[in-house]
Amino acid sequence: MLRKGILPIVFGIIIAFAGTRLVACAGPVWANQDEQRFLDAYRDYVDDNATDDQLDRADNLYIETVQVLRENYVFEVDTNKFVDDSIAALPKLELKDKSPENVVGEVLDQSLHDLDPHSAYMSEDMFKRLQESTEGSFAGVGIVIAQDEDKQIRIVSPIDDTPAARAGLQPNDRIATIDGHDMKGQPIAEAVRLMRGRVGEPVTLGILRKDKNFEVIIRRAKIEVPSVTAAVIDHDIPYIRVSRFDANTLEQTQDYLQQLKSSVSNPRGIIVDLRRNPGGLLDSAADIADQFLSKGLIVATEGRGERKMRTYEADRSSYFDGTPMVILLDRGSASGAELMAAALRENGRGIIIGERSFGKGSMQRILPLSGGGGVKITTGYYTTPENHIVQGNGVVPDIEVQLKDAEEFDREIDLAHALPPRRRDPRKTITSVAADQCAADIEIDRLGKDGFKAEDQAPNPQTEEIEPKDGDHTSDAEGAENGEAPHDQVLECAVGYFNDGMLAQYRNQVEPLLRAGL
Repeated sequence: MLRKGILPIVFGIIIAFAGTRLVACAGPVWANQDEQRFLDAYRDYVDDNATDDQLDRADNLYIETVQVLRENYVFEVDTNKFVDDSIAALPKLELKDKSPENVVGEVLDQSLHDLDPHSAYMSEDMFKRLQESTEGSFAGVGIVIAQDEDKQIRIVSPIDDTPAARAGLQPNDRIATIDGHDMKGQPIAEAVRLMRGRVGEPVTLGILRKDKNFEVIIRRAKIEVPSVTAAVIDHDIPYIRVSRFDANTLEQTQDYLQQLKSSVSNPRGIIVDLRRNPGGLLDSAADIADQFLSKGLIVATEGRGERKMRTYEADRSSYFDGTPMVILLDRGSASGAELMAAALRENGRGIIIGERSFGKGSMQRILPLSGGGGVKITTGYYTTPENHIVQGNGVVPDIEVQLKDAEEFDREIDLAHALPPRRRDPRKTITSVAADQCAADIEIDRLGKDGFKAEDQAPNPQTEEIEPKDGDHTSDAEGAENGEAPHDQVLECAVGYFNDGMLAQYRNQVEPLLRAGL
């Protein structure tokens, strides 16, 4: 067992919903017979004036990547087929830059995506941006994206209080164009590259939403968003929202928990909101869960052949010990958010209210390559304290709260080449209720801000088409209108669990099961 407190800070990718670990590649690289077939084939697709040095760098890039896959991928890779697929991809390339490294990098990116949606090749520039994203700041619009089975760029979630969130972009929106560039079939890395830029510069996104097509102009900003917010609800319910897990999340969480502890002397219950949290750093997610647990397994990782690789055990004094807890999840909660929720429930700490989560339970490692850049490959699964696997299954809420007119939403299992589900948690939802039936007025006093601000959730003034509709929730708030406090029906239902609301009737049924670990 490894203590997470002494683990190195590891990289995690927001746009891929992934907790990751940085590992160095070392040693000489020599092509075997299969790899040599590709090295011979790709030379027909590069610039005629490519130098021997450029070709050698590209050769090493391909050989290193295949060797990394052979040794580390979650399943045993048929390298003969991988090489065949790489060769078959060459005639389909549409590249302006036909340098050897760019041709090989593009082929690798496509071939890795064909293994699973989270494995990818990263150029040297992308590798640097990866570091920025886990440090909590970068210049862009502030969205989490994925690629769907139709090769379209899909918005998984806007990040709280960013230009994208204020513009009204919503989960499941498709990005058709970026500054006029057609994005269908383009890798996620290209979408990220086009959306990043200098602070203050505009970027035009062509959006597909159901049967609507429209454009929205967003000015890039330094995305340095606090990953934690907090409030006191109805004077005696501490509320803390974690929107992602990065290098600063633990410190922010501890600061807010201290404030909440000082503000509420006799808490009726506590709400931990993980809705639209796409994940991030695994050890950060484990550390946040540990704030509420004094003992027990939080999460483990499992590699090829079900080999246990690492475990994270709780060892801290828990905040609000003995206070009933509700964890809020939705379809945009992924990776570390799912693992944290499962850990709290399976350790008997709280119940889950909301929607079934996204279902991203695979683990990625970032491996730098000797020539610069690197590859991100899937090396294992995360397992919950009860040895369930979230991958493809998601986390099922104890009480499901359904939003009115909620549209269909692709989850992990719907992505092209998604890894199959395994060892599903057998729990079933106890009840399902409509959000408008259990919602009720609540009083929210936010910490660190002068209450809710209408402009935080205002639609982009350049278009009326993307104004959030009733029932579409955005981050920790819904439907701010006319400067009034945003309306969040799911949160209101959760508050009712602690008092005389509609969900309170299930409290006596759920709490004994929770304490019994069922």
